[in-house]
Amino acid sequence: MSPFYAGAARVKLDPPAGLAMLGYGNRVGRNNGVHDDLAAQALVLSDGTNKIAIVGVDLLAIGARIADDIRNRAAAQSGIPADSILVCATHTHSAPAFNIFATPRNDAKPADGRDLEWERALPAKIAAAIVQANQSLEPATLRAAAAQFTLGINRRLKRPHHQVQTAANRVGPADAEVGALGAYRTNGTPIAFLMNYPCHGVVLCEDNLLYSRDWPSFAMDEIESAASAADARPISIFIQGATGNIDPRSRGNFEVAEEHGRAMGRAALDALAPAPLIADSRIAARRIHLTLNLRDISADLAVARACAAQTQASLDSHRGGDGYQLKRLRDHHAQSRAALAALEALEEQNRRDRRVDVARGELATAMTVVTVGDLAIVGIPGELFVELGLALKANPHIARTFVAGYCNDLIGYIPTRTAYPEGGYEVETSRIAPGSGETIVDTALSALAAMRR
Repeated sequence: MSPFYAGAARVKLDPPAGLAMLGYGNRVGRNNGVHDDLAAQALVLSDGTNKIAIVGVDLLAIGARIADDIRNRAAAQSGIPADSILVCATHTHSAPAFNIFATPRNDAKPADGRDLEWERALPAKIAAAIVQANQSLEPATLRAAAAQFTLGINRRLKRPHHQVQTAANRVGPADAEVGALGAYRTNGTPIAFLMNYPCHGVVLCEDNLLYSRDWPSFAMDEIESAASAADARPISIFIQGATGNIDPRSRGNFEVAEEHGRAMGRAALDALAPAPLIADSRIAARRIHLTLNLRDISADLAVARACAAQTQASLDSHRGGDGYQLKRLRDHHAQSRAALAALEALEEQNRRDRRVDVARGELATAMTVVTVGDLAIVGIPGELFVELGLALKANPHIARTFVAGYCNDLIGYIPTRTAYPEGGYEVETSRIAPGSGETIVDTALSALAAMRR
């Protein structure tokens, strides 16, 4: 068997100060500084014949058109096939606002709270991390391991009458395992670490106005500093997992983020130390195109429009002056309008989305599956529910599986089939039909089975 080769690199994203920030609709104010640098962290692995690249990017998300641009740039400069590149957003909610679905044209008008020149330069910066990692390839050994880690908690709390509230559900399913991959030089010093865990980057709340990688920042700092050699500091890459319905069990400030992040970094490093080397040095990658049915919202739209019309009629017929009844009617109508606006926004998204065939009711995307010996990484183009992620991790075809969310695209939430009748925020904002998540899992498992033959 050919030996492994590994290389890693980090390129800072350097967003300008003062931009609007993504992640919270009710955030007030714009960025006023940097707590920790946002960056693209890349790992390139080779078996002497085949190469893959995995890059963790400290942004909320990256849509397919930008991810394709990054992959094509990196492929042209490095020779790594574009279909073997995973561009994964870390999903921090303390990152700058930008158009995650398209790079602004040169003739685009200025946008409030954004820096279009910075956005135009973003794909090249991220691609540069992959290119630099490829240029630094050297003979390496790899270890993969898992450790217990319990920051994440299910956030779909089931209330009486089957209502679902976005709140901590301490008996709901969650993933209590961080996956770790270590790449080491022939002398045993580390080149890079990759950590994989599902938990939204929201320890920092909407009152934070500093750019930050949130809790993963401290995990990356901890494992890098603890494993640093005298002449070299390793590079760490964080990859989100199936975090669609998972939030941190503790939230609030940088102190909380540091406590949990450093605990994860230490747990990952301790687990890797005794782990056996990955003996099978074969690397493979498959990009799998997906055609998913859109969620049919026509009935919900009809009801929402009827409700809005009724509350408007009640408001129009009011004869009681400016008292509490008028306030009540205005509140009712505002609620009806908000519900209708949310559904109309989904409808408009589908009309404007180049990936959508409105006539057929279908959305086109893709996932990328790579194997490194007996380790698999399944790149998911959205926010997969944790139950589906656990099903992928439990697959019988390969010893260990990492689920990489927000990978090469963003199609939104990917709930389980059983979640749709329950409703809740994730279901109400999902664009894809019930059963789509199970289709993605089944497709990935079939691909892994074929890749192991």
